[in-house]
Amino acid sequence: MIELDGVGREYETGGGTVAALADVDLQVDAGELVVVLGPSGCGKTTLLNLVGALDVPTSGTIRVAGKDLTATSRAALAAYRRSTVTFVFQTFNLFPSLTALENVRFGADVARRPDAAAASREVLERVGLADRAGHFPG
Repeated sequence: MIELDGVGREYETGGGTVAALADVDLQVDAGELVVVLGPSGCGKTTLLNLVGALDVPTSGTIRVAGKDLTATSRAALAAYRRSTVTFVFQTFNLFPSLTALENVRFGADVARRPDAAAASREVLERVGLADRAGHFPG
């Protein structure tokens, strides 16, 4: 389960403080599918970066599977990202010399996951790309 309670994220700019998110409450149950939809600049990426522990909120609490990410050390957050979080960024940063399967497996190999091969194939199957496992980007 993912829970956000009163989450806010502000950024300092040359023109002052910008509130990317303000007082967000959200609960996503295990297995639930949620779509984050909105116009450019409304905070979608900020929200996902916070839940994925790529950023920290300026206010509020984020819990994932009961773990309070806002009260977690940087080292523990890095371990959480390595073991739990997977991102597909808007701009694909794929290795052109690696196949789709090898690109997916790269992070699992770096994390020394013993199930890297099977987990990577499963990811491709889940997103409907198993038939492209041996293909190169582009």
